[in-house]
Amino acid sequence: MKKTAVGLLTLFLFGCAQQLPVKDEQQAPVPVTKPIIKPLAFTPMVTAAEIKAAAKAQTAAAEKKAVNIKKQTVVTTDKITASTASKKLTAVHHEATTKTKDGMLVLGHHEWVLVLSGAKHISAYIDPKSSTSRIGVKDLVEFERDGDNWVKFIFQGKEYKYPVEAWSKSDDKTRLPVVLLRTKLGDLNEEVEYQLIDGGNGIVLGENFMRDVAIQNSQRKYIQLKAQ
Repeated sequence: MKKTAVGLLTLFLFGCAQQLPVKDEQQAPVPVTKPIIKPLAFTPMVTAAEIKAAAKAQTAAAEKKAVNIKKQTVVTTDKITASTASKKLTAVHHEATTKTKDGMLVLGHHEWVLVLSGAKHISAYIDPKSSTSRIGVKDLVEFERDGDNWVKFIFQGKEYKYPVEAWSKSDDKTRLPVVLLRTKLGDLNEEVEYQLIDGGNGIVLGENFMRDVAIQNSQRKYIQLKAQ
């Protein structure tokens, strides 16, 4: 019996020894992480005075912008006005240089003219020392119509027929027919007597054209605008 009791006690103690580590392992303390508590942030309240000040600043900025826009508009208008005035001044200056105070045309030594029904402007030589005006034509032919003297000729590729107003003589005593031809120079639109020069080129406007309507400034050319 004593042996049996000793054996049971030994087994009991051995079993307790085997269970102790397990019990210690199960009861080991677990570290607990403490939560981080941040202080609450509060947005500062906007006072009525601050709102009023902000509104006043915004109104002032808008008024300043409106003033700047108005200034820009005034400057633009001034530029347009100045440009218009410059154009008017140029027109007045041109008018003053193309005519005398009593309304006579001022002609340079060459001017653009339209003759007959031609649409092409021709550079005419202005010669106040010549008593007559002259024009070069092609294929000049004299003929009679109803007992009157007529001529036909080619000018700028087109044939014309005109009655002879008079006869004149050239420097070499050649008889030249004189006809009335519609001539436009600047704002002048008149019938002008021309000597027809067969085979000649160009146009000369003499004293008979300038008489009482024009004077010459021989230092300039093409003073008058092209006739329409």
